[in-house]
Amino acid sequence: MTTDYMEKMNRSRFWTSMLGNMGLTILKGSVGYISGNKALLSDAMYSAGEVSTLITHRFGNADKEPITESSTSRTVRFGGFLALIIPLLVILGAMQIAFSSIYVMVAGDLEPPQLMVLIIAFIAFVAREIWFQYEWRRSYKDKQAIHMMGRNHRLALYSSIIVLAGITLAMIGKEMDYSLLLYSEPVAALITSGIVIWKGYELLASYFLGHKDKEIRQDTYDYMETVQRVHGIVTVEQINAYERTSGIYVDVRVTVNPRMSVAEAQETSERVKVLLTGRFEQVTEVSIEVLPYLSEYPYKSNYELAERESTTLLQ
Repeated sequence: MTTDYMEKMNRSRFWTSMLGNMGLTILKGSVGYISGNKALLSDAMYSAGEVSTLITHRFGNADKEPITESSTSRTVRFGGFLALIIPLLVILGAMQIAFSSIYVMVAGDLEPPQLMVLIIAFIAFVAREIWFQYEWRRSYKDKQAIHMMGRNHRLALYSSIIVLAGITLAMIGKEMDYSLLLYSEPVAALITSGIVIWKGYELLASYFLGHKDKEIRQDTYDYMETVQRVHGIVTVEQINAYERTSGIYVDVRVTVNPRMSVAEAQETSERVKVLLTGRFEQVTEVSIEVLPYLSEYPYKSNYELAERESTTLLQ
């Protein structure tokens, strides 16, 4: 897959997941609020937590991909604000549901859930599973996305099963006139709210501890051409340039002749740094990784002096 295709697919995955989770939040939240069912409200808060996870990973996570030049500074600032405020709102909402569930259990004011609540919870569960299977098959080549999706899906699956089990058991308790089973619905709401609070705490921790300056990717053609001219470089394996508040940061990975000594390789890397910072005033920091060039085929590098090769033809 090309880089452009991967960027478009990631953007499409982000917005479709955002809209899907927002739809589930509105559906479950509205039905849960009207019916007064706390388990369904806690499940709605979990979907809202999924929305906050997407926003935080895109705008507030230090491990995300650098922001492209097409992203405006206003969009970045607004995204960073959402990455901070939405997890806080989700945590507050989950805490309110948890306290309300505890109060209901202590007071003994238990009301059996309505059939519509179970239907909506089941529909939301099936819709989430179908969407996950679709995204899983569409992203099977992106190992990082699959790993993150699998981890998030396990937690979402557990919370949905807990909510469905709590609602179902409460309805069974109503039909069998067994009041003890009515506690299963607020217990499910309490457990799900605890999961939401824990996830929100993780998001806030990653935001505050891992947040760093946003980086804007720069064109690397001139830097690549300069590095290739350095005496001793065989190939330039990777080069990235990012704009920071202090200037341009260049990250380079090069290969050198494997017959070089460690001191010679270090000297070559220093020449790369000096040349980049000297030729380009905007470059303030250079990180370079030097690796030995390994290949099964013969090669020539600018490290070797041009010498006339002796003929090896049989006389």
